[in-house]
Amino acid sequence: MNAMARGTDRPEWQRAAGDIAWAAVWGGFAIALLGTLAAATWAFAFAGKGTWWAANLGTLSLFCGALFAGWRAGTPEPLNGAFVAVLYFSTAAAAIFGGEFLGVLPDPLPGLPRGDSTFFFVWPLAQLAAGTLGAMLGGWLRERSNREKRDENLP
Repeated sequence: MNAMARGTDRPEWQRAAGDIAWAAVWGGFAIALLGTLAAATWAFAFAGKGTWWAANLGTLSLFCGALFAGWRAGTPEPLNGAFVAVLYFSTAAAAIFGGEFLGVLPDPLPGLPRGDSTFFFVWPLAQLAAGTLGAMLGGWLRERSNREKRDENLP
């Protein structure tokens, strides 16, 4: 095994507490992003809902992606979910700023009153909470399911 092995490449007993399972993080990010695209398409194009609907459904998608990351990593490490949340927020912020810069976004965003900054304060906090809690729950569920199947006579 090389020195730069990923956290998921090593047996459970060899993992350091700070190992980041990058394959799990990228998989969780993909799930969160695809779920958000589907939710935002529904909220804006088909249901006529506002920005809060898309954001809340996107946060639910982020939770599901982080849950996958925690499950895939096999450990309730909240840092895996935090990385999923940071990648997710960076992508969303780039899309919002890019759309604003190109002039394709309406001002204000649908469902938000002009000058209301609550959305831009609460939404990132909800994303961080969804990412860390999802990864912790996914890792805990994976550990719990493996514990029940493990033969106690083996090391």
